[in-house]
Amino acid sequence: MDIIARIENVKKYYGSGESMVRALDGVDLEIEKGRFTMLVGASGSGKTTLLNLLGGQDKPTEGRIFVEGTRIDTLGEEALSVYRRNKIGFIYQNFNLIPMLTVEENILFPLELGNEKPDRGFFDELVGILGLKDRLDALPGELSGGQRQQTAIARALITRPSLVLADEPTGNLDRKSGQNVLGLLKMMNGKYHQTIVMITHDLDIAQMADRIIRIEDGKAEDKGMRGKAGLDGRMHDVGAGK
Repeated sequence: MDIIARIENVKKYYGSGESMVRALDGVDLEIEKGRFTMLVGASGSGKTTLLNLLGGQDKPTEGRIFVEGTRIDTLGEEALSVYRRNKIGFIYQNFNLIPMLTVEENILFPLELGNEKPDRGFFDELVGILGLKDRLDALPGELSGGQRQQTAIARALITRPSLVLADEPTGNLDRKSGQNVLGLLKMMNGKYHQTIVMITHDLDIAQMADRIIRIEDGKAEDKGMRGKAGLDGRMHDVGAGK
């Protein structure tokens, strides 16, 4: 399978001396194109740090990060901005919708930033699959939590990004809504072959992934799970949080 992202000996340190925090401490990792990959690990293990580095929202202290053959850790801020807009779709736990924009305007906002015209056929298909056709004129404050996250998913996918990065997207939802959102992400992965890297602390959720990467003490361990295969028993101690 093609490799879409490669992380080589990446380290991310905060502070110095005795107070230094080694969020990531020599991570080597490859992300395969079209796969649904889960990052799991205890609070403070480095999961969100890794996601932010892949998304070009932060830079490593050491190491190299390649996405579709481009080394992103050396890009300037302007090039990084273009990279984030064109290559990455972000889905956040807190939705991060713009409150004064309608559902449709929120979904199309990334295209507006790049002065791109929307593919209305793709837009209609997307909102149809996500169950948003009747809510396009609503404001975020008028939506349920599940509908807000569905809007955030549509916004993340509208640019047809290379990578969708999801940081605990079910964390603020009730269980039913969370299962629905996860099912939609799984459907998007299957229908559009979208590459998704997602953080979760819920091992039931993690079992839906093609692959699980455990982050622990700044290191990455590939658990090698595919489909609904069972988890390695050693993973029972994975805690909540980031």
